[in-house]
Amino acid sequence: MTLFANIARRRPADLLLAAEAVALLAFFRLCLVLFPVKKIIRAITGTQPLKRLARQPSSTALRVRWAIEAATRNSPAEFVCFPQTLAGYTMLRLRRVPTTMVYGVARSPSGSLIAHTWLTLGDRIVLGGEGSAAFTAVERWT
Repeated sequence: MTLFANIARRRPADLLLAAEAVALLAFFRLCLVLFPVKKIIRAITGTQPLKRLARQPSSTALRVRWAIEAATRNSPAEFVCFPQTLAGYTMLRLRRVPTTMVYGVARSPSGSLIAHTWLTLGDRIVLGGEGSAAFTAVERWT
């Protein structure tokens, strides 16, 4: 199925969610070039606790995961794990779904240090689950 045929069969709400994902992915990709990671994390996590949690956090998380993955898969730009995690965290926080960003490290077969980020909802991985078991979590942000 072509991209346009796939878009035509989607509901308007899904298209808006995917557009939001594209905008946030591009925004965070740029932010990661311009600003230190700690500054970005501090800006998006804030200090305000989430009041009134979402009614269906799991289904909301699945919809956001679909939007991030669809935007990443169909974009000419490459969005690695960090902008995906930041965009997913932001989208879910806006929908009052409490998630945790996890930053992990591991050694490659050649011995160099590699990093990966993923997003969790409770004990379930929402984004970035591929290969996350091989990484040791060194930082978590909620």
